[in-house]
Amino acid sequence: MTGSIIIIDLPGPVAAAQTAELGGILRGLARRFEEPRAGSYDVEIGPGRLNAATPEPADGEPRLFTVSITGPGFGDEGVFRAEHADDPELEPLIGYSPTHDVALVTPYTGLVDRLMLAELCAIVQEVVGGLVELRVSSRIVDEVRKLPGVVAISEEAPPRVFGSAEFIRGWAAHPEFTNYSMPFRYRPGHF
Repeated sequence: MTGSIIIIDLPGPVAAAQTAELGGILRGLARRFEEPRAGSYDVEIGPGRLNAATPEPADGEPRLFTVSITGPGFGDEGVFRAEHADDPELEPLIGYSPTHDVALVTPYTGLVDRLMLAELCAIVQEVVGGLVELRVSSRIVDEVRKLPGVVAISEEAPPRVFGSAEFIRGWAAHPEFTNYSMPFRYRPGHF
């Protein structure tokens, strides 16, 4: 099954107070909320709760999302290290080497689902900080560079953009976002 994913790179661990705050916010948004481990949340959220509106009406059925903090002290540290083993050194580009991340995953790929995922990412960033990392087409990198909240761009193929919550919201409102996918081969229980 395919799905969509966004990763937020973090400069360090998420404090217990931030984890509790994030859990409270997600519980407030969700129709269904489960916390299988500290920093890992399975939630069902309706499009209206995340203000996801599309030109064509979407069904109002809640969507499943997994929000999972990974890294030392959160989940399987070995999995985190393996998933990041081939990453380039990011400190010269973004000012830190990520030690943790937050993966936001949904098994859906439609526009409303991607809009919801982008807004959920911004909400999570406002609590835990960090930078979202997105790969974009080289044909639009100059347009993306003009969006608010862009912190850095790696122009090696494919270009990667690092930005704040303001960036991910700006990107979701950009006309090119409708053509953008956040692909991921989704396996239930992956996170």
